[in-house]
Amino acid sequence: MRILVTSTPGTGHIHPMVPLALALRDREHEIIWATGPSSCRTVEAFGIPTRPAGPDVGPRNMRFASLTEHLAQLPPRDRRIEAMPLMFGTLSAPVMRDALVPLFDELRPDLVLHEVAELAAAPLASARGIPHVTVAFSDVVTPAVTAAVADSVAAIWLAAGLAPASDSGWFDHLYLHPFPPSMTAPSEVAHPTLLACRPRSIAADGRAEPTAERLAGLGVDRPLIYVTFGTEMGARAPWHPLLAALAEIDADVLVTLGNPAVAEQLGPVPPNVAVEAWVPQDAVLGRAALVVSHAGAGTVLAAAAAGVPQLCLPIAADQWDNADALVRAGAGRVLEMDGRTREAIAVAVREMLAGGWEPAARSVAAEIEAMPGLDEIVPRVEALVAG
Repeated sequence: MRILVTSTPGTGHIHPMVPLALALRDREHEIIWATGPSSCRTVEAFGIPTRPAGPDVGPRNMRFASLTEHLAQLPPRDRRIEAMPLMFGTLSAPVMRDALVPLFDELRPDLVLHEVAELAAAPLASARGIPHVTVAFSDVVTPAVTAAVADSVAAIWLAAGLAPASDSGWFDHLYLHPFPPSMTAPSEVAHPTLLACRPRSIAADGRAEPTAERLAGLGVDRPLIYVTFGTEMGARAPWHPLLAALAEIDADVLVTLGNPAVAEQLGPVPPNVAVEAWVPQDAVLGRAALVVSHAGAGTVLAAAAAGVPQLCLPIAADQWDNADALVRAGAGRVLEMDGRTREAIAVAVREMLAGGWEPAARSVAAEIEAMPGLDEIVPRVEALVAG
């Protein structure tokens, strides 16, 4: 079977799809991945052939910033309803469509896998009678944002000779949902094609790992706090009040930057804080007492699967929804943007380290462990073509 995988650029959109793509490749299916030119190397590091398609991160983000200066005036939680359809619909989907049309004609795939934010593959696959699978990386998008996203790509569906899909085609055939029940928002609409899928973390190939000596003593004699703002949000993180707060805590702190250039924004680093560009999360989460992050989906799910309580400092995109999911499950806490002072952060960290969050965090981890794994998911995906 020939499978076309499509994604927008960026590790947060690529990594959640890699385990399924590799599992299908191991079943001797042919995998071709189409994504932004700058992200092709990220995919190729896993041995998957690529085709450059769609906008690249830099030009797209510059265009997005020029059109969204007014969003800074809105409450952070209200920005996604404009940001998501603009970024992934208006600015990305038409460019991706133009690249995918000849690729569909050349490859003639039997199946298409696409992530939630890649919105051009679904109408093209539907017009050709090809089953397609949506791979989600966080909770189901809220109804209001779903409607706005669908409006932003309605013209692509019409150009394919189809009526616009009210859900952008996300639930047409199979929607793989990575959140456990306690973290999933109640929905007014049942999605019969939604299938829970246990998230799997992956190692990012080609990155230098920190020496064992640097990390060996962390979390041994006192609690370990793991701090990360992922690969893209470090430049917007509240480093100064956060590090000032953590300097007051009797704990070891490990900060990962994602982008080494972020180090210039840290300011004075307290003695109890170790800074690394990147670490394998699995090596840290097993001994962490608390995770502090932007509530990016990858970090949230990895820490949740490890049963670690989380303090969330959301910045953009789906991060408030992810943080709310942890609060809903009792495994996390959120500090809003206007409450991120040194004092408030220190109080929140102390309260979470004092205990009381661990039972809910362990319960969430057990839920995730019980979710269907790839050994159950892959046959369901293959059955779409067999059917």
